[in-house]
Amino acid sequence: MKKFILILAVLVLIATVLVGVFRHKANQPKNNLKSINQSQKEPVQTLEPAINGSLVKPEIAFSRPVAVMVENHPDARPQSGLNEADIVYEAPTEGGITRFLAVYQTKQAKSIGPVRSARVYFVAIADELGVLFAHVGGNSDALANIRAGQYKNIANADQFFADQYFERVKFRPMPHNVYTSIDKLKNLIQEKKYFNQATYQPWQFKDDALISTPTASNINVNFSTVSYAVRWLYDETNNSYARFLANKPHKDLDTGKQIIAKNIIVQFVETSPSKTDTLLSIDMDLTTGGKATVFLDGKEITGTWKKTNGRTRYYNQNNQEMNLNRGVTWVELVPVERAATVKN
Repeated sequence: MKKFILILAVLVLIATVLVGVFRHKANQPKNNLKSINQSQKEPVQTLEPAINGSLVKPEIAFSRPVAVMVENHPDARPQSGLNEADIVYEAPTEGGITRFLAVYQTKQAKSIGPVRSARVYFVAIADELGVLFAHVGGNSDALANIRAGQYKNIANADQFFADQYFERVKFRPMPHNVYTSIDKLKNLIQEKKYFNQATYQPWQFKDDALISTPTASNINVNFSTVSYAVRWLYDETNNSYARFLANKPHKDLDTGKQIIAKNIIVQFVETSPSKTDTLLSIDMDLTTGGKATVFLDGKEITGTWKKTNGRTRYYNQNNQEMNLNRGVTWVELVPVERAATVKN
């Protein structure tokens, strides 16, 4: 009898242990590995600064920028795609008419134009940035320099020889009807097997400042006539500048939105008559250096510009390179005899 009771006690003990084991397993996740993986955070992708200082995916930041010559004749307004450029250079050409070099890296502008011809100083800026340079022909001196291989860092995209990457629209007469897009120009890079990595030397950037009372809210750039007069008005709510052209808001054709920028740089340059095939053409000295004024955060910073290590840079009165706000920058290349006025 005692033996029977002992065997029964052992069986009860074994059963109790087994029930505990089964209950423990039942309370565990069915897929323990999956549970562990789900509890781990997804790896955060490292962002890199683009040509305009904004933080983007590495494949964008390290891609070759594209630059397009865009005209500013009254018959070409409003333009398409200027509002999506990362940097825009504005400068006079002949007879006081201004023109743009629009530089793209972070946005895929679906329409850019009207595209017009090159000038020597615009090609020099394009070379500084190592871009694919899109244009429709150019002055004889600019084209001669391109053919001679003077600009080592550009990939040339002249519509005269790459027409399939441009289009002529029907809503504008010639010569104001040539347009392109980032997709078309990226296809050109791929199909021509052009180098597609960024090579430019970056500017220095910072985050937006905490805004105090703005002291430079109304910037007027006097290129020539009223038709080409530029005004930038500071908007404290988003710490940016809204662009006006010929006393009207300068808007994009396709979106109807006014052009805005985070930084306005007025770079004063020496100009001289140019010996080329276009009457009243000028050339610009973009290497010697000179005065510059930078507008950001509602403030005016006076200083200088220098071409250093292949890139034009902007310095304050203490000879320290200026930190620009991340975002769109417009560079106004103004002849030294012209003026830029500032009001609060």
